[in-house]
Amino acid sequence: MNLQLICMVDCEANPGKRFTMSPSAVEEIGQQCLKYSGAINGSKMPVSIQIMEIGKRPIDNSDRDRLKGFKRRSIFSKAVLSAWIIDSSAGSVWSNAAFNGRMIGRLFIEQMIREPRADDSTMQPVVAAVQNPGVPFLTYGLMATLAAVFAGEHIYGIGPSSGLLTPSVQTLVALGGLTYNKVFQSGEWYRVFSATLLHADLFHLIFNGVALYMAGAVLENLVGRAWFFALFVLGAVSGSFMSLAVNPHTVVSVGASGAIMGLLTAAFVCSFRLPGGVNRNQIHVSLLQILIPSLIPLAVNRTGQHIDFGAHLGGALSGALVGLVMLKTWPVTKTLPRFVGFATVLSCAGFAAFVFAAGPVIQRYGTYALNTLLIPNNQIPESNAEKKLQSVDLVGRYPRDPRARYFRASALLEAGDADGAVRELRAGLNEKEILETKFSPDLESRMQTMLAFVLVDKGQQTEAKTIALQVCRRSPNGPMHDVLIKSRLCD
Repeated sequence: MNLQLICMVDCEANPGKRFTMSPSAVEEIGQQCLKYSGAINGSKMPVSIQIMEIGKRPIDNSDRDRLKGFKRRSIFSKAVLSAWIIDSSAGSVWSNAAFNGRMIGRLFIEQMIREPRADDSTMQPVVAAVQNPGVPFLTYGLMATLAAVFAGEHIYGIGPSSGLLTPSVQTLVALGGLTYNKVFQSGEWYRVFSATLLHADLFHLIFNGVALYMAGAVLENLVGRAWFFALFVLGAVSGSFMSLAVNPHTVVSVGASGAIMGLLTAAFVCSFRLPGGVNRNQIHVSLLQILIPSLIPLAVNRTGQHIDFGAHLGGALSGALVGLVMLKTWPVTKTLPRFVGFATVLSCAGFAAFVFAAGPVIQRYGTYALNTLLIPNNQIPESNAEKKLQSVDLVGRYPRDPRARYFRASALLEAGDADGAVRELRAGLNEKEILETKFSPDLESRMQTMLAFVLVDKGQQTEAKTIALQVCRRSPNGPMHDVLIKSRLCD
């Protein structure tokens, strides 16, 4: 992405030799070389030119004065010049760069000239699998899995979507979205894994897919598939728990961001295994272009969905920590890092956890689907008069909610329409699954009791007793039982 030119003057072999070009001539070279540097976000990267005089001689003021003019002409200049004098005998370094060059390598140079040089016999080549990269099949498999789950969010969506290819919050919760109350109060720990595979909208999926590909293209070949998926699992778990720790309890968190951040940071750390040079620098720049913005809270993205920086941070920390351990324990003669057996066990356990998380999601899906058919608690009228008054609207919007039918039947009876009341009560009582799973038996008993009395008034005594007997057997100590006994409907 950027271009560095280094001009070294060997004053050890040539004690009298000095750098003779002028600062303006060197800057002109830098300007002409700008065509070789890249750009980030549309901004052209500068060209850096370092002049180094290296020899066994003391650094004096005349040398400093001669070279101090080799510096950046202004903060807007794309040619960044600096000068260095290195006394290899004393191990001292001078530079006219900011902070005497400490920010751009002075400490590294001092270390090099002070430490003894390594003997050729002690040097060992570093073996890296990425030198012969293969197709990252596991990365592609994860990307396909995320896309398939996202398709499932729309096929099995619950409630109205908030936008194009944007599943509703009810859908995300039903399919395993992460919420504090569901995990810690209801004990639904499977959401730590299931939420990782869900996404809030198409942009969310695409962004994570690109980031996953960038991480996988480096990491899967570098550390092997066992460690790659183990890092994905660790990032997912760490991201989920950090999200639960820092987010409000009402937040519904979804996305593979935590797992992918773990892969990205691990890829960045483990990439130091690769030989230094342009290729490694390009990998670092590419990873940092995603890592840095993802870890800085910039409010919300353009979709309007809040970014879960807690998940990002948790995943990044786990990836950095595990990546550092892998790098420090990685033998230079081995293609893959150590503890592959442990990584395999962890990967299998993580895969099993993702698979088993589908069980409770499928089991509870029906209950969440039924919730969308019911009147929200904040829309239920408070008084009986309001319930009757709003019954037409409630039946129109929530025709499968037995309570709406019950309110409407009460209003029709008050208006003298017994046939209409019977119709509404029968419609409500036909919703057996909703009555049995979403409400206490008291609602069904009240509706059956009302229907029995209406049928008595209509002269249908036999059917009225059949319905009343269901109430008496279900709730022998309930309030409706006493009413029916007094009316001799439970005989």
